[in-house]
Amino acid sequence: MEKILYKQENYKTGQWSGGTTRQMAIYPENADYIKRDFIWRLSSADSNLEESSFTKLPDFDRILMVLEGSVVLAHGEERTVELGPLQQDAFDGAIKTKCFGNLKRDYNLIMRKGSKGRMELIEVTGEGRRVTLTERLGTDGDGLGGECASLGIYCLDGYTVVSIDGTTEMVREDQQLVINCKLGEMPELTVMGSGKCIFTEVIFTRLESFVSETSTDAKASKGDFSTALKLSLGNNKWNKVMKRASRKGDLYDPILEKKLRFLDKFMITFIIWAVGVTLCACTLFLGLSTGGVFALIVAFTALHLFVIRPLVYMAILPKPISAHIKSHTELNEYEKKLYDEQLDYDPHQEKLMHKYRDRSGEEYSSRRDFISRLNK
Repeated sequence: MEKILYKQENYKTGQWSGGTTRQMAIYPENADYIKRDFIWRLSSADSNLEESSFTKLPDFDRILMVLEGSVVLAHGEERTVELGPLQQDAFDGAIKTKCFGNLKRDYNLIMRKGSKGRMELIEVTGEGRRVTLTERLGTDGDGLGGECASLGIYCLDGYTVVSIDGTTEMVREDQQLVINCKLGEMPELTVMGSGKCIFTEVIFTRLESFVSETSTDAKASKGDFSTALKLSLGNNKWNKVMKRASRKGDLYDPILEKKLRFLDKFMITFIIWAVGVTLCACTLFLGLSTGGVFALIVAFTALHLFVIRPLVYMAILPKPISAHIKSHTELNEYEKKLYDEQLDYDPHQEKLMHKYRDRSGEEYSSRRDFISRLNK
């Protein structure tokens, strides 16, 4: 679990079509709003215009709360909503939204489509108030899924003392506290103090937490062929048996990992090689000598290994391929854990674990837990 307290000096100020905006927090922290490579963003904006248009964000959903002023939001031809102080509205960022009225200040949550989010105004008193969190999905069958969450506490006025699993954080007026929860983490959250605060919760998939879904395949390049060649030489059963940790500390993001497993599972490159060898062997019936057929098979195998196989990988893997590989020197604690799970993953033992679980009714916290029980 990660806790970050953002203060006024940490906010980034910019311009939008109707006035100024302050970015309080963004996830991941190195994301760029302009590049649209973030999962969620918290900001506050004001406007000096009686009529303005919101920036269209086709890949995102939004929740807006009016802090000062009163406005009418017109969401295309779908609906309109009138908002007064401390009232909120959720809407699709892809819709052309116009704002009419006196928007002195608002509070915005922008989150990537597919995420789930909410915003809640909390009256803070001297007595602690427990904040109920939304239930989340755990890991899926391949160990790469599940849901993470980011929790936010923005102190609107007064002060807020936030208790997180027994540890306390002081959030003063106009400060933003963010709590990033990893897979399976459901902290006990209590708020107390004096004034008002805004609680936000964003739930997103573990996959999104590692690689943004906005990244689309680019055109193949020479660099992709070089990377595909290295991956194709390493992604085979003999290599995995002889050297499990063949990546030298590199982490493959879940999209790349699943594509590699797809290639391995359906043995696409092996089938191509087998068909090619069969065709080479058929030249015996055309009068080619046994030695000539053997030489032809060796030549085709070399061509397959260093040209055909990498080209198949290039066609299937997301591009640029290198963008989906992270060096061990760049991994944070969460990514190191994900890397360890990828190395530890064994599909055959995973199936065996689920088979025993279904028959015996026992639950296993992990594959290691399952193996340890079998060894008892």
